[in-house]
Amino acid sequence: MDEIARFLRSYPPFDRLPDHVVHQIAGELQIEFVRAGQTILTRGGEPAQFLYIVCKGSVDLLRSGDQVVDTLGPGEAFGHPSLIRGQPPLVTVRAHTDTLLYLLPGAIFHRLRAEQPQFAAFFAASVIERLGYAIQSRQAESNPALFQTRLRDLIARPPVFISADATVGDAARLMRAERISSLIVDQQPPGIITDRDLRNRVLAEGLPDTTLVRQVMSAPATSISADALAFEGLLLMLERGIHHLPLVDHDRVIGLVTHTDILRRQSNSPLFLPRLLQRATSLADLRRYTDQVADAVNTLMAAGARVSDIGRVVAVAHDALLQRLLHDAEAELGPPPVPYAWLVLGSEGRYEQTLRTDQDNALVYDDEASPEAVRYFERLAELVVGWLVECGFPRCPGNVMASNPEWRQPLSVWQRYFRRWIEVPDEESLLRTAIFFDYRQVYGALPAEPILRTITQHAAEHRIFMARLARAALRQPAPLTFFRQVALERRGEQRDLLDLKLRGTAMVVDIARLFGLEARSNETNTIARLRAAMAAGVLSREDGDNLISAFELLSTLRLQHQQQQIAQGLPPDNLVNFHQLGPRERREIKESLQAIASVQRGVALMFQTDRLA
Repeated sequence: MDEIARFLRSYPPFDRLPDHVVHQIAGELQIEFVRAGQTILTRGGEPAQFLYIVCKGSVDLLRSGDQVVDTLGPGEAFGHPSLIRGQPPLVTVRAHTDTLLYLLPGAIFHRLRAEQPQFAAFFAASVIERLGYAIQSRQAESNPALFQTRLRDLIARPPVFISADATVGDAARLMRAERISSLIVDQQPPGIITDRDLRNRVLAEGLPDTTLVRQVMSAPATSISADALAFEGLLLMLERGIHHLPLVDHDRVIGLVTHTDILRRQSNSPLFLPRLLQRATSLADLRRYTDQVADAVNTLMAAGARVSDIGRVVAVAHDALLQRLLHDAEAELGPPPVPYAWLVLGSEGRYEQTLRTDQDNALVYDDEASPEAVRYFERLAELVVGWLVECGFPRCPGNVMASNPEWRQPLSVWQRYFRRWIEVPDEESLLRTAIFFDYRQVYGALPAEPILRTITQHAAEHRIFMARLARAALRQPAPLTFFRQVALERRGEQRDLLDLKLRGTAMVVDIARLFGLEARSNETNTIARLRAAMAAGVLSREDGDNLISAFELLSTLRLQHQQQQIAQGLPPDNLVNFHQLGPRERREIKESLQAIASVQRGVALMFQTDRLA
């Protein structure tokens, strides 16, 4: 029995159950040996009476016509959908090889589902539920300071209100009397006035203390639900650059938290980053700032943050760095002669950059630029790209940077670029689309982003373009074998490798870009595009949720792998040895790839890619 218990503890979900529960399960199991080719469960036959766990060997799951939809190996289980529903099996299960099985009686299975939430979540009936559980279970192991603490739990005292018609002198005296640094302005919607407002908007501007609060307050105040997580509050303060956050419950302000309240909960908080950037006086200081961003990523990852949320934190931090560098460049070269826009592309444009990767950027300037102005932007681009290199961001090997004259052009040229890529969807156009349609404007007075968005919003009207973009998105099929196992590759002496980017996250990114355009969405983030596509009805809720969960899981595994390599002094890559992963990770990858493969089949039908020449 001890040997069976040790076996069970090596695989999910038994590795998450208390030891005494695992020993009880081991004592209840029956053992059965089946020969290769023997049928264990029959599609449409008698409902399963047991949860079957493969100990040795493997079994095939077959649909009609003996089509193999999956092959299960040691530690994997089957029979639970039939057990849960009390209905005939949806697939036939047949031994692929001679196989040793552990059988858990149905009554014990149902009791465990009632008593052990992790067991119940793992043996959910659908892929959506299982992938969702995998993400939730990772966060359940996280730092409770950020991911299990509600903001209402940080409220130290009731909020203090002041009238909008009070004077700033009244506000200052009330803050001193109450020993607080902000007041809620009593109006609808509520406003806020802080000690920083008194310094920057009153004293620094030479205004008298009789100035009315309404003249210097911030209204409406940025607020958040009191039931939001501490991490959600952290993100909002970081993105808005604020230090005080009112908490609301049923449209009523019930408290307020400051950035200090959250800093006390986490020593290496991203909220320290703006202060570090403000204090930087040299490129060496800015390089240290980017090091601190990387440290914050490690801290958030260890605390259980979703990779999508980490990407938002990194985007805010790197955007602030870019804005600082561009401001410094303007100080050195003089003010820009005409309005311009600095764009970030690729993963940074999608809010999905987590490590310092190659630069992908572009520059758009006003059509009225003179030859002297063009030379100005050439010098500005060279300065900023060079400074980014010194801050740890290598030059793009494909030269997709603002320092390349091709990607430093007036707005009218960029408009021609975008229209041509859509109207003449050749191989080069599809390659450019994959880079440049994932863009954001992070600096500059020229409204390039909304102007170019008016072009991409009409991409869905060009059905040849959409079909070819769909075909390009399917060039990397989900790496699954005929028997629904993960297809691995060999590179040199290394074997059993899986590229978590090329054969993982990139497939979802491409599908999301396609459906985002089909939905006429302006979103660039992968998950936001999928949600927009679901809302527009061009992507089913089931497929969208599956892709979101698969993207989160594969991104998490990829970042964990890269962090381990960096800690070992190795250059980070995307290649993992599949068989060196734990059973939990292997299952997550396999189900993620199966979810992606299912959507890829639907994409081929929806966009009729087989009809293209």
